[in-house]
Amino acid sequence: MTEPKKGRKLWRAIVVIGVLGVAGLVWMQSTASGSPAASPTPKPTPSAVKPGSTTPKPQPPDATQPTTPGEAKDDKVIDRLPYPGDPEAEAAYVADEDRRLVEVRTVDSLARWSKTSLNSPYRIATGSAYTLVLTPRREVYTIKDLLGLAPQTFIRQPDGGYLLSEHVVIQNGATLNLASSGGLTLRLASDDKGFVSIVNYGGVLNVQGANGRPVRITSWNRDTDGPDTLTNDGRSYIRSLGGQVRFRYAELSDLGFWSGRTGGLSLTGTDRPNSGSLDTLGETMRVGKRATKEREATKGATKPETTGTTLNGAGKNSLSQVLPAGKLPLPEVDIADPEYSYVSALIQNTTVKRNAFGLFAASANGLDIRDSKFDDSLVDGIVMHRYVTNAVIDSSTADGNAGDGFVLSRATTGIVLSEIEASRNHRNGLTMSGLPLADGPSATGSSLGSYGNNTVSNSKLVDNARYGVEVIGGTNIGVNANDLQGNDMGVVVRGGAEDVSVVGNRVTEPIRQGIAIRDGVTKSVITGNIVSGGNTSVYLRDSAATVQRNTLSDADSHAISLVGSVSETKVTENTISGRGPSAIDTKRAADVNMHRWKNDEGNWHDTTPFVVTLKRFLQPLTAMWLFLAALLIFTAARGARRIRRVVHPYADKSPVTDGRTLSAGSVPVSNENHLGAR
Repeated sequence: MTEPKKGRKLWRAIVVIGVLGVAGLVWMQSTASGSPAASPTPKPTPSAVKPGSTTPKPQPPDATQPTTPGEAKDDKVIDRLPYPGDPEAEAAYVADEDRRLVEVRTVDSLARWSKTSLNSPYRIATGSAYTLVLTPRREVYTIKDLLGLAPQTFIRQPDGGYLLSEHVVIQNGATLNLASSGGLTLRLASDDKGFVSIVNYGGVLNVQGANGRPVRITSWNRDTDGPDTLTNDGRSYIRSLGGQVRFRYAELSDLGFWSGRTGGLSLTGTDRPNSGSLDTLGETMRVGKRATKEREATKGATKPETTGTTLNGAGKNSLSQVLPAGKLPLPEVDIADPEYSYVSALIQNTTVKRNAFGLFAASANGLDIRDSKFDDSLVDGIVMHRYVTNAVIDSSTADGNAGDGFVLSRATTGIVLSEIEASRNHRNGLTMSGLPLADGPSATGSSLGSYGNNTVSNSKLVDNARYGVEVIGGTNIGVNANDLQGNDMGVVVRGGAEDVSVVGNRVTEPIRQGIAIRDGVTKSVITGNIVSGGNTSVYLRDSAATVQRNTLSDADSHAISLVGSVSETKVTENTISGRGPSAIDTKRAADVNMHRWKNDEGNWHDTTPFVVTLKRFLQPLTAMWLFLAALLIFTAARGARRIRRVVHPYADKSPVTDGRTLSAGSVPVSNENHLGAR
């Protein structure tokens, strides 16, 4: 084969190989477009929250945003266990209970309006059961008093316990003392014949046992001689509407149904106008009108009194005087008055188990909960629902509840949780929500402001099915020095929360992420934490936070992952070790200033496969230029390998030697021959 033909075939082969190579690279790039390692940086969507904004709005997760395995898109929905009762029937029972308590209040109001003396305890027929009303008096009501007041419905049983089969209401100024140093068992009738309750209506309920000899209160099925385990026909409960409650060395079990206020142990003030105050106002106006007429009929009453006329029986929190026109005096409010609408409570060394809600509190001030347990509830362990302020929960546990262990709902402020333990709950160990009660004009006219000033510290949150701690909105939240083991995620902060400190926590073996900050969180600090295991140690999305001086180890995807708009985020002085595609993942982040960050990544082992690395590097245009460069190099190298033979131009004119004539191509040429020819 001649030389020109060989050259043409070689060039054809090079061109074919080049075209196939470029096509293969383009195909690799297109198939890698869905891979997290090669995903292009997405443009921030218009709905994304800009870090640092003064009024961040929580946004739903972006379903189109690419994620790596285990990274925090809210793709793992874990709700509380299904409620075992009958929702329709139980809601009707809740409404019946509300109506019964209104009847009790109405009777009391009518008695005061008509000046009927109800100084002694009395009984009201309400629905299918009676309600025993304990009226105000200086002496404390005791077990002995109940035996005398309700001999047919408060019965001592052979084992020494007591069975209560009618409702009890404690009025303002009355105190019921369920106490015994030797222990006490109180059974509240609860079966298909009906259920009973103990409701403190502004008075004092004192349940006092002793160490090793508690006061035991439970629902009781009279047909089976055991606790009532069904809620579909209602179940006995204890509730305080205002007033004061004290539980020491008590055990409450199998109480409550469906709603928070009938949930088992319920502490609720009132956030609505006090009807008693309205009654007193009406009485004040009536008596004032009569007093004015009497004064006008008196000859000496020519000058109006400037201090007003005092009215007997008027409440302290109402208009207690008939006043002249002019400047009104400032009203006096005495928060120690029994009619004050907030409830306060001390719960200490108390065990609550298998209630609908372990403890439900709303409109409460000064709750003190210590050394107590709230386990195996049908809904949540402890719920601070609305307007709970200045509460302390210390050295208490919530284990195995169907929902969350502890819940701080919206409009709760000044809550301090210390040395609590939440484990094996079906949702979160602790949920803290500081979201506003409304996002615009509303029927109740609620404020648009966020809530907060809540902290959890020195606590243990273990093996909860969802998150160890979840912070949703709010401001000035502290999650400090806690031990979080297991859990789907350790700490999750979201919903536009502001000024959140996640400091000094130990997060061990989360299923997905150790600490996740996402969806509009601003002005927050994640520092001094030790996170080991999981897919990603710290995940931050569309938020602004300082991630500093954390120790992150043994993640199998990324130590730190940044997604979306994170321009005001700072990641520095972290000690990182482990194995995975990258120590700090910024492929999906916008406006990242990594050149200012100083992190120790020396012990991170990059496990990215060679093919993935090649996909990252070989973009189509890059591959084309590389091919052209390789082609030029190959051509130059091939030309350099050719051996050029120098032939004398007049070789065929050489003299004949040895009787033969040399061909032109067989005569070597040297410098000497050139010189000789000249």
